[in-house]
Amino acid sequence: MSTQAEHLLGLVKRGLDEAATLSVTGDDLTVTTHCMYPSNGLVKVTLRGGDNTIVASDEGGALGEALSAGVAVRDYDRTLAALVKDQGLRIKDGVIFSPRMPIEAASLAVLLVANASQEIARYLYDHTKIKRTRDFRALLAAFLEKTFESRVAHNAILVGHTTKPYRFANVISLSDNRRLVIDPVINDASSINARVLANLDIKSLENPAIIQRIIYDDEDDWAPADLNLLSVGATPVPFSEASKVIERLAA
Repeated sequence: MSTQAEHLLGLVKRGLDEAATLSVTGDDLTVTTHCMYPSNGLVKVTLRGGDNTIVASDEGGALGEALSAGVAVRDYDRTLAALVKDQGLRIKDGVIFSPRMPIEAASLAVLLVANASQEIARYLYDHTKIKRTRDFRALLAAFLEKTFESRVAHNAILVGHTTKPYRFANVISLSDNRRLVIDPVINDASSINARVLANLDIKSLENPAIIQRIIYDDEDDWAPADLNLLSVGATPVPFSEASKVIERLAA
């Protein structure tokens, strides 16, 4: 073996040894493995047992990884159990664990649980919706306040063609007695239906002094049918384009 290869071998070995740590808490042994979650955190496996047998567990690490990323996790035990069954593992209350195994198989148990925990975390990332961490409606309102100051009214009431009053999140007063209705909608059936109905009734007034736009968060996954439905009430505008569209309409 060359000197360069020996040097590289030493560096890699030290790096791996430093990453894969062992810690003892009471009668439990926790192993930090080389397996990585989608967040690049290392998978930890805890070993518990007696003189002759052990049980390995991820202590809910895969589930915790998903929750910390904002994944909306429901009761997936039945679905996830099928994914770890082939490795001889089980899952209960979001915790992946091995059956009781001979103490000589402790290293194998750690590998099995670590790999399974890593794969389950990836599955949850890929197959469940991540909760929105931003409130685009609040961001939209803040932009309007900064741009139009006192000319923007929040939760303003407009009366539709049917004489029914509707509340709109943002109504901007423009020159020549024009009003610009900027109505945010979330990707939810009840919100979509309510905003379409309200905007449609206002549009039915056929008042050229009232300009309407429905703003939707284009970082969310919208079905084409729902976007088409929004257009029945008013012209839909993606949030990423809202500032340019609103400034043009207000000019």
